[in-house]
Amino acid sequence: MRTYGSPIVRRAFAVALFLRAGGIAIAASGDLPAKLEGHGGPIKAISVSADGKRVLTASFDYSIIYWDISKPKGRIVSRLIGHESAVNDVAFVPGSDRAVSVSDDGTLGIWDLEKGALVKRIPAPRSKVLDIDVSADGRLAAVARWDHTARIYDLFRAEEVAVLSGHRGPVNSVVFSADASRLYSASYDGTILEWDVAKGERLRPIYRHGWGINTLALIDKDRLLFGAVDGTVGIAGISAADKIADLAKRDRPIQRVKLSHDGALMAYGDGSGHIGVFLASSGTLVEESDVTFGPIWDFDFVPDTYQMFHVGLDDFVARWQIAPRKFAAIKSKYPRRFQVRDATDAGELEFQRKCSVCHTLTPDDGNRAGPTLYKLFGRRAGTLKGYQYSKALIDSDIVWSEETIGRLFDHGPDKVLPGTKMPLQRLKSVTRRDALIDFLKRATKPKAEE
Repeated sequence: MRTYGSPIVRRAFAVALFLRAGGIAIAASGDLPAKLEGHGGPIKAISVSADGKRVLTASFDYSIIYWDISKPKGRIVSRLIGHESAVNDVAFVPGSDRAVSVSDDGTLGIWDLEKGALVKRIPAPRSKVLDIDVSADGRLAAVARWDHTARIYDLFRAEEVAVLSGHRGPVNSVVFSADASRLYSASYDGTILEWDVAKGERLRPIYRHGWGINTLALIDKDRLLFGAVDGTVGIAGISAADKIADLAKRDRPIQRVKLSHDGALMAYGDGSGHIGVFLASSGTLVEESDVTFGPIWDFDFVPDTYQMFHVGLDDFVARWQIAPRKFAAIKSKYPRRFQVRDATDAGELEFQRKCSVCHTLTPDDGNRAGPTLYKLFGRRAGTLKGYQYSKALIDSDIVWSEETIGRLFDHGPDKVLPGTKMPLQRLKSVTRRDALIDFLKRATKPKAEE
C-alpha cells in the first residue's frame, strides 16, 4: 500500500490531533467495526451520525442499511427498502430521527429511522439523482439531478419547493451554505453555480473548470472544496468567485470530497481507490493511501476518532484509521463476480457480467437488487415470496421459460415489462443470449433434479 507525505508532517499531524482533542485519547481502532457486511451489491454512499454511533449506507441493491457501530462488531438496526433503483446517496436529518435518500428512480425518500419505515417517497420525473444535502436546521434538502436541475425540498411539509434550472449538463453535487440562504451546485458542464434558496433564483457562477465537476463540499463561508473529472482537487473562493488553490491532481476522476464533522480535515476519494487527507485550515496534505481496488464512491469520517469508513464496488464497508497511522488488513477481491473476463462456459460468463450483480443462483437471494433465480424456469413472474416486486411484475402473467427470457434480453425489460424496476439489459448477439439461457437452465435447477 503506497503512502505519501514526510514522516515529520505525519508525526506533527498526530500530535496536533491529540492536542486538538484536549489530550484525551481518541477511540482506538478496536472500538469500531473494521468491516460492515450486509448489502448485496456495490455501495454507493455512506453517512456517519454526528455522535459517531450510527451509520447509513446506500447501495446498488436498492436498499439502505441503518447500522449501530457503537460496538466493535457492528449491527444492522434495519434495512430500508422502498426505492425502485440503485440508491445513490443518503443523509441523516439533523435534530430528528429521520433520514433522506435519492435514487436512480428520480425520487427523494424520507425515512423514519426509529420505526425503520418509509415516511414518503416524493415523486419527480425519472432521472438519475446522485447527491443530497440537508440544511443544518434539518428543514431543507437539496438534490443534484441528471436532468440538468437541482431541486429543493421542504422536509417539514415533505414536498418539492423549487426547481433550479441553469446548468447545461447533468448536476452532480449540491451543498448548502451554513445558514442555508445559498445553495451551490456543481455540474458536468464544468461550473459551480450559486443560488438564492428563498427565491429559487440563480445568482452567479462561482467557478468555471475546463472539465466536469463531480463533487462539492463547503469548507467555510468563503471556500468550496471540489473534485473534477480530470482528477483535480481544488478550492474555489465564494466571494472572489474564482479558484483559490489546487490541492491535488490525480490521473483518475475524483468521485467524492468531504470534510470531517468538526471541519478540521478534508479529503478526496478517486476512481482508482485512492484517498487523500488535508488540513482544512492550510490545505496541507497529511496522509494518503490506496485503500481498495476500483473507485471510492463515498467515505465519511467518524467523529472524535480520526478514522473513516469508505465504500465502492465491494458489498461491504471498510474502515481506514488515519491517525495514529494504521492500515486495515481488509482487502477487496479482484476480479469481483461481475468483473470476470473469462470463463470456460460462455453462458456462465454472460451471467457473471450481466446478471450476478443483481441475482444469485441459490435459494438465498444474498440481499441483492433482484430475487434469486433458483427454480426460475416455470415460475410466474412476481410471485417469489419475500421479495418486493414492482407492480408491473406483480400484474404480469409471464411465466419464465426459454422463450420469455429470450424476449427479455432481445427487447429489454422496459419493453417486455413496462414499469418494471429491472435495469436495462439486452444481448444483441443471439449466440450469447442462447448460451446464457442454456446456462440458466442448468444453474437454476434444484440439485435433486439434475
